[in-house]
Amino acid sequence: MSAAIYGRVDILLFGANPQLERWRARAIYTAIERGPGPRAYRDQFERVVAQEPPGAPLANGPHRRAADALLRYDIFDPQVVQPVLARAPLEVGDDVGPHYRLLPGVHLFFASRVTARFDEQRGNRWWTGFTYRTLEGHPELGEETFSAEKDLLTGEVMVALRSWSQPGTLLAKLGRPFVRRLQQRANTGALDRLASIARGAG
Repeated sequence: MSAAIYGRVDILLFGANPQLERWRARAIYTAIERGPGPRAYRDQFERVVAQEPPGAPLANGPHRRAADALLRYDIFDPQVVQPVLARAPLEVGDDVGPHYRLLPGVHLFFASRVTARFDEQRGNRWWTGFTYRTLEGHPELGEETFSAEKDLLTGEVMVALRSWSQPGTLLAKLGRPFVRRLQQRANTGALDRLASIARGAG
């Protein structure tokens, strides 16, 4: 029932609960304003998950199911990550983070702040989702956009996680290859989960 901060990431032991409010006073990493550095990772995890009739998203169709999951931060494998957020759907200015199971009895928690939310037509596509930036103490310094996108001409529905990131703490720098593997695995698993939800199986 204890928690510690190592590199300002919350390490939660033996059932300790994550404290989102402790992150509220933290600022977004100021270096994010400069954009990705030369060694930053740039990721685009995208997958076509369903087909709808052409035109606006169906009220309870695959696009809306995936979009609703995104906006309640139901994105990652629940066996590994539990979402922590103050409200759903997310709004601009909200803090949100993963309660991440690292080892049995050992969880991590870190948070980001929503900087944009969208549900709109852009050209021939309908986009729904949000963007967040990581807060000081998050293992990664960067920005990520989560979106459900429908092609209004073909009806194709896609989910996407697009980001840039680089280590934000000394611990993340020292463990860069390991952290990178966790990051990639989490995002690949997120596509699996969102695809299942979009198809009505999640």
